Amino acid sequence: MRTRSRRQVEPVTGMFDTILVCDDGGSSGRDALRVARYLSMPQTRFVLTSADSPARLLHTANEERADLIVLPAGGSATRLLHGSHVPVVLAPAGYADGAEDRVRVIGVGFDGQQESRAALHVAEELALEHAATMRVYSVVQPHAMSMSRIEPTPAEYRAALRESLDGQLREAVGTLDSGVRAAASVLRGDPARILAEASREGLDLLVVGSRGQGRMSRVLLGSVSSELVDRVDCPLLVLPRTSGPNASQDEPPVAVPDLDQEPERGAPEAARPREAA
Repeated sequence: MRTRSRRQVEPVTGMFDTILVCDDGGSSGRDALRVARYLSMPQTRFVLTSADSPARLLHTANEERADLIVLPAGGSATRLLHGSHVPVVLAPAGYADGAEDRVRVIGVGFDGQQESRAALHVAEELALEHAATMRVYSVVQPHAMSMSRIEPTPAEYRAALRESLDGQLREAVGTLDSGVRAAASVLRGDPARILAEASREGLDLLVVGSRGQGRMSRVLLGSVSSELVDRVDCPLLVLPRTSGPNASQDEPPVAVPDLDQEPERGAPEAARPREAA
């Protein structure tokens, strides 16, 4: 039997040099700040902002050259996810009151597509940074009954899809750095439900990719990532389409999308960013 060689990843100095944290001064801001600290390295710069709209947050992210945006789940989170050009982490309510002191287990949703492969390798880098283990999930969805005799039966379709996903998953996990411990599972059911349940079973972070069209390098939620926003119990990291090792290096300058209902009239003083102490 042929043995696949695992690639060696150079030691990382930190994925996120600058993290923009949405801090409203309340409990949800503390949740976001705690998640940001868990994902940081000693040299990471924190920028705190009380900006309360997606457009202002993205404008600040551009100005500060943020590598990551962390904000509380709910509220404007979904609208921001639909327009962000940098990875976004959603902090669940009450996270600041948890007992965990670091990221130990990272989950990843994998379906063989480019976006999920990018999510896998971002999770790999984070696992190396934080000495965490990985759990990689592929989910086979139930298939509607076939009306044609020449098409496979639902059972045959699921078996073929499971076998295909299993092969892709094993191959992808086999390329991870040898210093990363990763468990891979192919499950059957609704992907959002399965991943949401996984978030309650010891995950400290769940990483998923997003869908994109053409060269647009923004987070465009598919049905799975969109449903996960309100269902996961651990921090959710959603990547824009071009994140990861195969990201294009010649993307055009990012224009902040108009995500607010009212035109931007300039951020008030309270919404301007500040360095974390």
